[in-house]
Amino acid sequence: MIAWSAGGIAVFYSLWSVALTLLFFARLRVQDDRLSAKVALVLPVTGNLPGLNDLFAALTAQSLSPHRLIVSVESREDPAYARVAALAECFPQLEIQLVVAGLSPLRSQKCTNLLAALTQLEGDDAYIVLFDADIRPQPWWLATLVAPLVAGRADLVYGYRWPVPTTLNLGTALGAGIDRAIAVLPRLSQTRPIWGGSLAVSRRALDMLDLPNTIGRALTEDLPIGDRAARTGLRVLNRRAVRPPTPLAGTICDVWRFARRQYQLIRLYRPGLWGFAAFVITSDLAARVFLVSQLATSEIALLVLLALAALGSSAAEIRLAISRRLEAADGIGFRVAQHLLVWSILPAPLFHASVIWGGAITSSVVWRHIRYAVDKSGRVVEVSRRPYSDEPA
Repeated sequence: MIAWSAGGIAVFYSLWSVALTLLFFARLRVQDDRLSAKVALVLPVTGNLPGLNDLFAALTAQSLSPHRLIVSVESREDPAYARVAALAECFPQLEIQLVVAGLSPLRSQKCTNLLAALTQLEGDDAYIVLFDADIRPQPWWLATLVAPLVAGRADLVYGYRWPVPTTLNLGTALGAGIDRAIAVLPRLSQTRPIWGGSLAVSRRALDMLDLPNTIGRALTEDLPIGDRAARTGLRVLNRRAVRPPTPLAGTICDVWRFARRQYQLIRLYRPGLWGFAAFVITSDLAARVFLVSQLATSEIALLVLLALAALGSSAAEIRLAISRRLEAADGIGFRVAQHLLVWSILPAPLFHASVIWGGAITSSVVWRHIRYAVDKSGRVVEVSRRPYSDEPA
């Protein structure tokens, strides 16, 4: 009876994973909207930024050319300052404006950088796009983000990343597989989901967001923006085609630290969503562990595990097809790795559960070279800095 219950739980979750992945694929439309709009890009950065040249090249290839690019760093000593200053001469068409934000003990450095950059907006900057330095956007990225704003269908538009391993190892295979599964999940308005890595907003909506107060004491910008957008009644739209390829490298420890920080932020700003994720992943893992433990004595366990593996491979293949449609086709090595992970049954849910429960501890959050202490509401109360580092963030 227990085997049937465990099997039912695990198969239920796997079926939903396949169904939601298939639904995302069926509704994914990559359309390069042709439009004319004045868009200011805002990019907060820090560190050595080894891939910044590729990012700037991708921005020059956009079907909708940005009006200008405001890049904000924390200080002149930040390695990002010299890196951006050097590349600005190579990409004159981006009209790069480099801003030194300064340091603040009140909020995350990313929020400080954003606030400093936004003070440089001009009166005719009708649309503003906030984005992260680790994405490598496709040519349609900017037009797809801004088109609903220009058409008057939304006040705020966002997407999500599509991780692409640049080095293949257990950590990047696990991280990319899990994050892609998250990328295809529906964005329910009740959870107020926003991703700051690709976020477009109209000038009127930006004023309503009141960012100096909204993120003035925050650890991250996107989740508080989601709260503020809901309170002010702004129309928020997620676009499936806004899934820019995001290089993923590093060891399994690097990937674990990155994923754990994401769940720390969710635990702070969306505790209900964190609890739901913890319940689903933990119960799925427990069911799988029980089934594996019964392999020697139960034919039911074997059949269920085979069904789980087959369903996992189906979901993996659909996500690989999504990747091709997003112009981020994967190599044979990553494809094989995804199937090996689902057929090994336990590693992916075990890794996922470990980062979720690691995120339950929010007494300090490490982001790049800075350690933040926060209170239970997510307000920054203390900041300590280390020397600049090029660790993955």
